[in-house]
Amino acid sequence: MRIPHAALRNTLILLITHYAFTITKSSAQLIPNLGGQRAGISSFSFLKNDVSPRAIGLGGAVTTLKGDEYASQWNPAALVETGNHSFAASTRLYQGGINHSFFAANFRLRETDFMAFSVNNLSSGLMERRTELQPNGTGEMFSVNAMAIGVSYSKALTYKFSFGSTIKYLNETYDVYSSHNVGVDVGFIYKTDYRNFRFGVFLQNFGPNATARGSYVPYTFSGKKQSNEAFSTPTVFKIAGSMDALKAGNHVIVCLAEINHPNDNATNLRFGAEYLYQDLLFFRVGYWANLQGINIPTFGAGFRTIVKNQTIYINYAFAVPLAYGGFNHNIGVAMVFNYSPVQKREDENQ
Repeated sequence: MRIPHAALRNTLILLITHYAFTITKSSAQLIPNLGGQRAGISSFSFLKNDVSPRAIGLGGAVTTLKGDEYASQWNPAALVETGNHSFAASTRLYQGGINHSFFAANFRLRETDFMAFSVNNLSSGLMERRTELQPNGTGEMFSVNAMAIGVSYSKALTYKFSFGSTIKYLNETYDVYSSHNVGVDVGFIYKTDYRNFRFGVFLQNFGPNATARGSYVPYTFSGKKQSNEAFSTPTVFKIAGSMDALKAGNHVIVCLAEINHPNDNATNLRFGAEYLYQDLLFFRVGYWANLQGINIPTFGAGFRTIVKNQTIYINYAFAVPLAYGGFNHNIGVAMVFNYSPVQKREDENQ
C-alpha cells in the first residue's frame, strides 16, 4: 500500500513536535540531571566541535539544513544538494594558540550521487613541559594533535529523500601517547512540500572503544603499574526539523530545531534561524539549551559572489561563548565549480 506524501508529512511533523514538546516540558526536572554524570567518558572530543562557520552561527542545529560544501561533517545526506564539484576550508581560532582546521573536497558522481573526502584537524601548538618540581618549565616542548580523515557517500533516492554515510579514521596524539580508532556517521533527510519542511535523523561518531598507548608507563605511589582505560567515541543521536518561516520575494527566513542525545552528556536542544537575501547575503543566530557554560546566542554572517563563473561563499561565525575559554572565531571559504553550458544541457536531457 502506498502512503500519500501528505499523510507521511503530517505524521513526521506530529512526531517531532510531540517529542520536542515532551523534552522541553520536562527540562526543568529531568534534562539538567539526566546524563550529566556521563561527562568525560569519551575520547576524540574534538569531533564534537562544529567546523562549519554556517553551522556554528546556527548553534549547531543543522542536521536538516539545505546542503552546502561542509555537509559531510553535519549530515552527509545533504551533500547531494551542493550541485557540483566543490571544496571547503575553515579555521577556528581558540584562545591559548589552539587551532581547529577543516578541509573537504566534494565530487559529483552522478546527478543523484556524491562523494566527499575530508580532513578535520585540531592542534594545540607547542607547549612547554611543566612538572611539580619545575613549575616554570623543564625546557622541553610537547604538543597535542587530533585528526579525522573521512570518506563520505551521499545518494538521493527520490527528490524528497536522501541518505548519506561517512567513515572516518581517527587519531589523537598527546605527547608520547597516541590513540587510533574508526568512526561512522549515518543520516537521512526527508523533504516535504509544506513550507519546505524537512525532517532528519543523524547518528554521528559511532565507533568502538579505544585505548591510548605510549612509551611512558605511569606508576602509583605504591609502585603498582597503571594501565590506561578504553574510551568510546563521542556518539550523538540527533532528531531535527527545519522549515521556511518566511518566504516573501527576495527575503527568506529558515528556522531550525534539533534534539541531541550524546553518549557522554545530557540531552540538549539546539535552535537556529537563517535569513537569506536574494541568496547573496546571509545572517544567522543560534542558541544551545541545557549545555553548561553556554548561555548566550551565537551569531554568523556570510555572502556569495561569482568569480569567473565559479561560485564562492565566505562565511564568518562569532562562535560558541565558553564559560572559561572565552569567545572564539571561525572563518570559512567554499567554492562550487559551476556547470559548463555543455554539462548543463546534458543534465537537462537526462
